[in-house]
Amino acid sequence: MTADGSIETVGDIPNSDITVLVVDDDRTNRLVLNALLGKENYCVIEACNGREAVERTAEENPDLILMDVMMPEMDGYEATRQIKSREGENFIPVIFLTALTDDASLAECVESGGDDFLSKPFNRIILQSKIRALLRLKHAHSAQQQQKKVLLKHAKQVEQEQQVAKKLFSNIVHSGSLDAPNIKHVISPMSIFNGDLLLAAYSPSGGLFIMLGDFTGHGLNASIGALPVSEIFYGMVAKGYSIGDIVSEINTKLKKILPTGLFCASSVVEFDPKYQTISIWSGGVPDTIIFHPDHGIRLKITPKHVPIGILGPTAFDRSVEMYPLVEGDRVILYTDGVIEAENPQREMFGQTRLDHCFSQGSNPETLFDIVLEDLSNFLAGSKQSDDTTLIEIWCDPNHSIVHHDDETKARSKPPMDWKMNLSLGAEALKSVDPLPILTQTVMEIQGIIEHRERIYTVLAELFSNALDHGILGLDSVLKQSAEGFAQYYMQREQNLDNLKDGFVNIYLTHTCEGDLGCLRIFIEDSGPGFDFENRKKCMQNNVGHSGRGIPLIENLCSEIRYEGKGNQVVALYEWDVKKS
Repeated sequence: MTADGSIETVGDIPNSDITVLVVDDDRTNRLVLNALLGKENYCVIEACNGREAVERTAEENPDLILMDVMMPEMDGYEATRQIKSREGENFIPVIFLTALTDDASLAECVESGGDDFLSKPFNRIILQSKIRALLRLKHAHSAQQQQKKVLLKHAKQVEQEQQVAKKLFSNIVHSGSLDAPNIKHVISPMSIFNGDLLLAAYSPSGGLFIMLGDFTGHGLNASIGALPVSEIFYGMVAKGYSIGDIVSEINTKLKKILPTGLFCASSVVEFDPKYQTISIWSGGVPDTIIFHPDHGIRLKITPKHVPIGILGPTAFDRSVEMYPLVEGDRVILYTDGVIEAENPQREMFGQTRLDHCFSQGSNPETLFDIVLEDLSNFLAGSKQSDDTTLIEIWCDPNHSIVHHDDETKARSKPPMDWKMNLSLGAEALKSVDPLPILTQTVMEIQGIIEHRERIYTVLAELFSNALDHGILGLDSVLKQSAEGFAQYYMQREQNLDNLKDGFVNIYLTHTCEGDLGCLRIFIEDSGPGFDFENRKKCMQNNVGHSGRGIPLIENLCSEIRYEGKGNQVVALYEWDVKKS
């Protein structure tokens, strides 16, 4: 009791609820301690040796132990070691009361698990102070353990909820056609939820669409945007929409729902087995690699756009690049988690090391595994610092799968005869993009959705030549470097703002012959013309930023020819309803 007669407490626990085990082989010492502790209103139990102390501790679970050192059957050191070992995280303070005063004996008191010691004959006031101090420590430890249990319970509940959410998330953001025989891929998230996104689906025309996305950050916050993206991607691919349509719709959605600072670096590609081409829209991701075992890295496609979710619909650029492929090509897509992976020395794996994996003569069958092995060896067990995704698409026409659903068949219409004209003057050229209008009109009239991207590409290349080179007088040689690329578009904006007169006329004529349809595209501009023959380059040997337009549309069209001074162009795009 205190001086005023109240009962002492430790924390919120009265002394009468605190049990102290007194361990001593001397009965007199036990009586003295029993009397001393009784005055403090503690509940006292006794043991006459170490073995009995271990047994009484297991039976009574005391709050504190006063332990003698030298005792028969089992000394205090061994008894304390056994008690501490068995109790584990249950903290029972042990105070050694010993007649030994040498440093080695006192050190062993601590090493065996003792929390404090007091030499005999002990001072009553010091002993009481040590008891109270250790009981306060025990009370704090018990509170901490209880909090830990609560936190562990909540953590387990959160983990269970996340696992359920992950299952639902995986069912919604499903892998689609990633199990196709010409695809190898690996997705390695940092946590339960993945900030990387990998989707694959076949279009009604048999084109294989792949979307690789890398949201800002990691975990749940980064992955939440995958839900609307996957819904739009799978829905629009199934209906035969083009890459440009898909990325435009996804951008509009993400711009609307994502907070500032959260966006999605992406590559969306279509492998067309019939035409042996790959179309790509990419923004904010690493270069896309096209590898062939006979040539090594045949082409690197540098992203031309900003990531999805940053720009508004009017500023967003939906333009798509198209490249020819040869049989045996491998298209490699990956997120920055691959090249920015760090080893224990904080060195990055880097683009150079990745490129080195794709050397000429490499076995294409083991190439994917070699990349993963080199990355793993480089990391040497270091902790993953970012979500990592890698995918390889083998461009083999024998592995294409063609789907024709009822909806697409219903949209497609037999070839018909029709024509339409569009004339754009200087002011219209400044503010109107005719390409989506023209492409959508062709789709509405003829319903050949599976040809949308190729028709859009032909129109885009021809219109760009007419406007940029014919009217604005720009030289695509500027686009041979990244700096020149930026300069080209700055000059384009200036020339367009200063445009006072000029026109571009577009004539579309569609004719039919049985199951064959032919779209004749005639574009005329008011410019002085250009020497188009000198602009022709071999697409396979040109990996720059320009000069691929004419060879590309020659690959897509059955005929292309320039007339007049080069300011008139005719392109014939043919299609067969049986192959659509």
